Formats: sequence, structure tokens, C-alpha cells
Amino acid sequence: MAPVAPESLLPLPLTAFEQFMLTDESPDFPMVFYLQVRLKGVVDRRNMQLAVDTALTRHPLLCCRVESDNGRECWVWAGDDIPNTDWNKDHWSAAEPWHQPIDLRNTVGLRVWGEQTTEHALLTLQFHHACCDGIGAAQFLEDVAIAYARQHAASNGIEGDLPELRPVHHHLLKTRGSRDGRRIADVRGSLTRRVRILLKYTLRYLRQKKLPLQTTSPDRNDDRQQGLNLMTLQLSRRETRGLREAAKLHCASLNDLLVSELMTTSHAWNTKHGRRRKQWFSVKQPTVCVLVPTSLRGPSDSELPACNVVSYVFMARPVSLVTQRDKLLHSIRDEMQLVHKHQAGWFFVQAIEAMRKLPGMLRFVMWWTQDSCMSTTVISHMGNLLNTIGSRLPKIDGQIQMGNLTVEHICGIPPIRQGTSAAFSSMMINGCLSISMRCCSKRFSQRNAKALLNAFADTLKDTATQVPDLPG
Repeated sequence: MAPVAPESLLPLPLTAFEQFMLTDESPDFPMVFYLQVRLKGVVDRRNMQLAVDTALTRHPLLCCRVESDNGRECWVWAGDDIPNTDWNKDHWSAAEPWHQPIDLRNTVGLRVWGEQTTEHALLTLQFHHACCDGIGAAQFLEDVAIAYARQHAASNGIEGDLPELRPVHHHLLKTRGSRDGRRIADVRGSLTRRVRILLKYTLRYLRQKKLPLQTTSPDRNDDRQQGLNLMTLQLSRRETRGLREAAKLHCASLNDLLVSELMTTSHAWNTKHGRRRKQWFSVKQPTVCVLVPTSLRGPSDSELPACNVVSYVFMARPVSLVTQRDKLLHSIRDEMQLVHKHQAGWFFVQAIEAMRKLPGMLRFVMWWTQDSCMSTTVISHMGNLLNTIGSRLPKIDGQIQMGNLTVEHICGIPPIRQGTSAAFSSMMINGCLSISMRCCSKRFSQRNAKALLNAFADTLKDTATQVPDLPG
């Protein structure tokens, strides 16, 4: 089923966050993120293409490109130009799509390629972040999985109780950037108090100097990262339970602990590998910063097609605090509680909206800061994505069945921005914490990339083993 243009919807003006995603990218640092699925079995390529096409009919922004319309940038239909899934490894490995920006002014914001061996397949989905966030990408992947299972059953005459696709409504995309019907930033008190609080956090942000990860360029061709190089490491159930208990001891969440441990790892890495020049005077405070995407979705968004309803929270701490691990975790716990209570992610969106009101201001600010470090690292908490996607598909021995295929593993990774050399994601898989990482190939050798991921894992394992009396 080929995607059909929803004529009553388009052209659709870009939201502030979508505009930011377009403006913030550069040729060397495209604003793209990935989902990667490992499957057991041989993919029926015709059924898979039909499944992808079926999913695309439900998510119009993945079938659009960006065009100027009366001075506004808008989404316009480009569904007739969507490339098919590329199963020719020689072709896509030579094209290196992970090094090729997606030009949304000329093409759609989705690429899909796959690799098939005798017994396994690896499917990679590349999304432009202006089109959707991680939750939107997970919606799309769930639709692909269900559509493939249904296509396989239909083409092979198999009768069974397979789930229908979840309902989605295209017209809801018109309000995807609106705060109406969603919890919004809620700072209580008088106008003077609210302005004082906002000014306090703005000045604190401006005073901070985010320290980038210290890196060394690959010195030998054989030590360069190859391909997408999305690395994944999984902790044991015991280690995962240890981390949960460690977080609970401080009344914190596992996600709070992961941010804290990533800060600790980043500082230790910079201490070991850094060559920082001593500054005798600086008005800015050196900080380690972890950027954390935060969802702005509300209960009314369950039938919203894939799009961006997301913002950023910048968790920055001075180096002096990063070395005090308990105090560091407590400060992150307290700030994240405020973020969730007040939906503070809207502040970042409101700042972009304010800049958009002055013609050229957003583009100027992004140009001015293009070489700066916005955050030391980024980590996206993806929860139990595997169960979310496969919650309505049949399982055998706890493994999700997708027609003739078994879903063995899923991982995802957020974009790498200029100045931020490494991106991480966390996910729960069968009760075990899985950590994925991707590093800038121009700044990290293969050896150093592995060392950074192992350093983060070692920090987590060290914390997990310090919790007493865990059952085996």
C-alpha cells in the first residue's frame, strides 16, 4: 500500500522544535538518530517492504520534505519519492548513509537498510530528528512489526489472532506543537517570583562552560571506526538489580543514577585523557553536562502519529560536585523531580519560540554557537522499548514473534551534535540494562570508543556491586 498524501493536512508549518532540529545540524553532524533491530530468521523482503509502506501511510511527516511557503517553512508531500529498503549490503556500505546528511529540502527523513545472513537479519532505520522523536520512531517500528506479521500470515494462509494497528489520526499533527491539552511549565507564585526563577536558571546556564569529552583522532587507518559502529553492552540481571537498589537507597530513579554515573565517567575520562590548558581567569564555571531528552506528551497523545513532542534538559554540574558522588546524585534527583513536576522541558521550547519571533535570530544564535559544546554527552532513556513494541505480538519462550521472525534485540541512539562527541542510550531488555553508544568517528578511534563504553559499564558495575545482600 503506497502512502497517500493527506491533502487536508498539508502544507503544515514547522514547529519551533522542528525548526531547531533543522537549524542545528551541519554536514559533519547531521541531526539523525537510529533504531536497529536484530532478527532471527530470513526476512521476506516483499512483505517487509509492504509493512514499511503500510507504516508510512500512518505517519505523514516521514513522507514529507520541507519547503518554503509564503515565508514559512512547511512540510509538503514527497511520498512518491520514498526509497525502498536497501538490502544490497555492497551498495549501502559503499554509500555510507551514516555519513550522509538527510537533506529534508530534497528528500524524506527516513532511510531503511538491512543485512541478511543465513540465520539472522539486521534492520537499521535512520530518522531525521525534525520528523519525529524516539517515541514516534518506536510507534513507526511497532507498526512495521505488526504489519509484517499480518502480511506474513496473509501471504501464507496462516490463521491466527494477530493484533490490529493502533488507531492514529492525522489531524492531531496540527496541534503537535501546542501546549493545549498537555501539562505545561508550571512555576507557581507571583509574576515577580516566576521571572526571578527563570532569570536565575538562564544566568546559571550562561555562566557555565560545558567541557567536551577529550578525544584523540585515529592515528592509524586500521583503528578507525567502521560503518555505523553502534556499540551495545548489556549488564546482568544481578547488576541491574544492584543499580536499582543503589538508586533506591538515595530515593532516586534508575535514570537519575545513569545520568550521575555518566557524569562521573565523563569527568574521569577527561582527567585521564585531557590536555587542558590552565586558565588563570575565567568568568565561566567549568561543568560536566549531560543532555537528557524529555517527553512532553500527555494522555491525549496516544493516537498522535510519529512527530516531535519532546524537549531537552541540560543537567550540568561543576567539576567540584562531580567528584562527590552522593551529593551529585542527590542534586540530579532533586532537579529531575522539579523537571517532571513543572514540565520544565517546555522552557527550552519556549526559548526557541521566542527566538523565532525575531527574523533570523534562531539561525544567528545557532551559527554563533556552532563550534561550542552544548553538552559533554547525551543520554536517551528508552525504557522497555522491546516490550512496548512487541506487547501485542505473540511470544514464544519470552521472545517476540514477528511472523516467521524472532525479535532478538533492539537498540537506538540519539544524534551526535557538534561539540558533543558521544551519544548514549539506555534500555531494559528482559530485566537487564542495555547501554548503547555511538561516538564521532572523526574524534574517536575504534579503540577509544570501546574504552569509553567499557569505562561507563565499569562505573555502573562498581556501583551495583556495592549494594549488599543481593540475591544471586
